[in-house]
Order: sequence, then C-alpha cells, then structure tokens
Amino acid sequence: MRALLLRLSAIAILTTGMFPCAGENARAESAACTSVDTPRCVEKLPTGIDMAYIEVGPVDGKPVLLIHGLTDSVRSWSLSMDDLHKIDPSLHIIAVDLRGHGQSSMPDAKACAPDPEKCYRMSDLAGDVVAFMKAKGIAKADMAGHSMGSFVVQEIALSHPEMVGHAILVATGAKSVGNAALSDFVLKQTVEGTWKKALEAKGLAFPAGVYELTPLDADPKAMEWIAANWTLDPAAQPAFLKPYTPETAKTRLGTWIGATRGLLAQDNTERLKSMSVPTLVLWATQDSIYLAKDQDEIKASLKDAAAKTGLTFYWKEFGKLPLPASGAQESDVGHNIQWSASETVAKDIDSFIKTGAPTSDLAHSDAAPNISTIVVEPGKAAVEKIEK
Repeated sequence: MRALLLRLSAIAILTTGMFPCAGENARAESAACTSVDTPRCVEKLPTGIDMAYIEVGPVDGKPVLLIHGLTDSVRSWSLSMDDLHKIDPSLHIIAVDLRGHGQSSMPDAKACAPDPEKCYRMSDLAGDVVAFMKAKGIAKADMAGHSMGSFVVQEIALSHPEMVGHAILVATGAKSVGNAALSDFVLKQTVEGTWKKALEAKGLAFPAGVYELTPLDADPKAMEWIAANWTLDPAAQPAFLKPYTPETAKTRLGTWIGATRGLLAQDNTERLKSMSVPTLVLWATQDSIYLAKDQDEIKASLKDAAAKTGLTFYWKEFGKLPLPASGAQESDVGHNIQWSASETVAKDIDSFIKTGAPTSDLAHSDAAPNISTIVVEPGKAAVEKIEK
C-alpha cells in the first residue's frame, strides 16, 4: 500500500500546475525528475527557452546547481550528482540543460540563425539560469560548472554575486579567447571547415541555412568523428560514455556554432580580479583544452580578488601525469574530471560548500592499461590556498 501511495503522490506532483516538479505540495518531497535516463522536467523561461532539468533531494533542501559544458547535457554531471546525493541526501541538487543542449529548446531561429553567437553569449546562458532560479523560487545556490559551464557560473557570480553561495569551476580558465583547441580544432577544422564545406556543397547557406540541422546532415559519419575526438575520454568508464556519442550528434549546428563562438569571445581576466564569491577551481593534469598556462592566469586573477575582498580561494589538481607531447589526454584524468573521478569531485563540492575548502584527496588514473581505474590517495593532492 505504501508503494502505491508513493506512486500516486509522484503522479500528482507531475501533473500539478504548469511546471512539473514545482508546487507547494511537493516542498518536502523528493524531486520527480531524478535521472538522466528518465523524462526530464521542463521550465518555461521568460527568456524564451524551455529549460530541461533533473533534480534529486528534497525541493526545500539547500540548492546546488550543476552546469555542463559545450555540446553536453545533464548527463555530464549525472555521476557526480548521484555521488553528491549519497554524501548528503538533504541537498536539493539540480542539473540543467543549457539552451540548445540536451532536451532544452534552442533560441528562435528567425532572430538567431544568421549570427548564432549573438544568442549564445555566456551572458545569454547565464540569463537562462538566473531566470530558472527565479522561476523555481531559488534566491541563492551553490553552483558547479564544467568547462563552458564554468564560464556560465563565472558570469552569474560576477553579475549576480548575491545569487551564488559558492562557485566551483571545473576545467576552467580566466578566458577562452584564443583557445587553440576550441578555435582551431573544433571550429576552424571541423564545424566551419569540413562540415561547412559539405553543407555548402548541398546548396545550404552557412550558418543561416543550417541552424536546425545536426552534424549528421553534414557528415553521415559524424558520430565516428565525435566518438574519436570529442566524447573520447580514456579515464572514463566505457558504459558512461556509450550514450554520449549519439546524444552529441543530435546537438543542432546552431548550438555548435553559436556556443563555440560565444565561448571563444569570453575573457574574464580582469573581471575575476573582483570576484566576491568563494571559489574553488578543479583542474586535471591532462586537460587538453584549458592548459597549465590557463591555470596560472586564473590563479593570478583570483590572487588580486583575494587582496581586494579578503576572501580565500582554492585551486586543486587531479591526476599525476602531465599532458603528453601529443597534446591529447592519454594516460590520466583530463578535461572531463567529473566523468572519471566523479566521487572525488562530489566530495570536493560537498567539502567546499560546508567547510570553505576542498578535500586533500588525490584522484588519478591507475597505470596503463588500467587508465579508467581511478586511484584515490588521501592527503596527496596539490591544493593551493589563494589569499591576500
């Protein structure tokens, strides 16, 4: 009987009001859209975006928002989300699909197709998250963002510091302007190179005429390129990566173009010198997108912020082996830290929220060929305290 009552309660929550997973009757209940593999909830935003999301934990719990990277979705955070929920079931943890990603809608094609980057600025993505928080009645949240998502978190923390309790920036930098991996490899060689040429050969205008198409419209073998170059991570479990390639191949070209260009326009080097939100940076030694030099830059900006605000910031390293001469992740934790070392990332988020500092646990890959086996050494991580 109890199981039946719980099922009926869940159905009532899903069918109450205009927005699923909301409503006063659900305040003390667990969230309804709890898994990346089940239907997601959707919040209609005044920005014109229908934002898809999943959530776990009581909806009146302390809110934690998880924000994914370029062409990703809530799946990117699903492992750490589950781990964090196990660590503290009282947290209200929400992962969102950014505009044009996952199951969220794209911005209007009439306004955006000719110049997609005008609708995919980091301020646009951040504006959706702010609107989402207001719609959900969340005045302030702790936020963790990965890669592009880290720049969304930076934008919110810098523009609306009153809405961010703690900022956790995973695989990040102070800027993306001039980022070679994004500019040369993703944009010039592939999206505006091979794919653009193939689409124009079909008589399609680029980008206006391809906004709602997918990489598969440009190249029937696009999934092979994505699997070999974009969703590849030797430190992650193959079972976790399996759904990634087909999902990423469905991401519309307007999002590939707009979000990549929008990210490449972002430079927060100076703005971060006024960061007034407690911030933790997590970086892995074989990150092939945001390199060691990018870490020097963001630490320098946060050092200035510490002098201005009196806050203490933290920077923590994952992995033991440096990026190889190939410039690609081969033998240790890389750009997608939360894919491979999800539990340690979750522990760091929890620790930072509650104590103001990450754990000192070092997570790294086991020796080849066991790269996807993660070894955790307590107390061995390189953790830098950034203060005035």
